[in-house]
Amino acid sequence: MKRISLIILVLISGCSKYQVVSEVRVNMYHLHNPRTKEIEIIITKDSLIIGKLYRLNSINQIEIK
Repeated sequence: MKRISLIILVLISGCSKYQVVSEVRVNMYHLHNPRTKEIEIIITKDSLIIGKLYRLNSINQIEIK
């Protein structure tokens, strides 16, 4: 039973969080994942706080085609 709860906990908390490094332009942010060293540049309607951690799927991103 402990193994199942541990696996569920790892799967739930395994979503990677990105830290906002800077606002490149208005509503364009530079994000960094401290664990995996991945970098993302996103455009969003949301106002993000520099230094705060966010999950990518929780940010309303604007798709550019």
